[in-house]
Amino acid sequence: MTSWESKALSFINQTSRWDKDKHIASFLAFSIDLLKTLLQANIILQIAFEDEATAKIKNATPSYLEDMVLNPEPIKKLIYSNGFKTIYWQTMPPDNQNVLREVLQAFSSAALIPLYTEPASSLILLGWSEPKTFNNSFQECMETIRLRLKEIITYTQQHVHYQRVAARFSAIMHTIPHALIFINNDGYSGWVNHAAAEMLNLSGPGEQLPAILSDAMMQLRNKTSNASEIYQEAMRLFSSPNKAITDWEWIFPAPEEKTYLVQCLPVSTQQVSGRLWIFEEKKL
Repeated sequence: MTSWESKALSFINQTSRWDKDKHIASFLAFSIDLLKTLLQANIILQIAFEDEATAKIKNATPSYLEDMVLNPEPIKKLIYSNGFKTIYWQTMPPDNQNVLREVLQAFSSAALIPLYTEPASSLILLGWSEPKTFNNSFQECMETIRLRLKEIITYTQQHVHYQRVAARFSAIMHTIPHALIFINNDGYSGWVNHAAAEMLNLSGPGEQLPAILSDAMMQLRNKTSNASEIYQEAMRLFSSPNKAITDWEWIFPAPEEKTYLVQCLPVSTQQVSGRLWIFEEKKL
């Protein structure tokens, strides 16, 4: 195995062992910093094409380049004219042909790695102060790394998108005044909003184990004046997995003196299967 093959393998192995408990946004920064170390580059950065008029530098070393805004048009023209392949500058082009002269001053060699991903493409730029030889082994190493970087960026973009969607819908669910309880059929996951956490005397909203939710709901049911009726209706519900119940009343005597209108609805998608409980306080 050549030294360049070893570096490519090391990049794949180390990014595969990245600690998933860390914030997903740090995954790409970690990978880019690792690439700089493995290839002994003096400068490395990501140029993200944010829109037709803006390209912004991210994950930059040195850090003073962070958030610098560039004109994306000449950079894109360079990438497209090279068929979106990695570009190697063993010697730097003259200033009038160097579309990245703003960030590559005083460097002898550079490599540009275009990464076409959805919804936004980007470019990884590496520069060396001393002249660099880009032989076949080095270019094969870079191609392997390029494919892995594309996977990392796609993975990061997807997870950041899903986190934003989850945060948005979580905020909406917590704002709803009804108590919402979801119990997944997998037996390992459940979720409650603020109103449900308060109703069930839980430590807080969000993810909860189904066993904890079931126990809390049983304690709530035992406080009702029609607990026997609720129990019989629940047995009928659970004997028919796809059955829904609406307009179900849970009546609480003094000191609460309130009645909840309860619905239990099946939830079934390709990703999720379970039951959603909705407790709405009945206005007397």
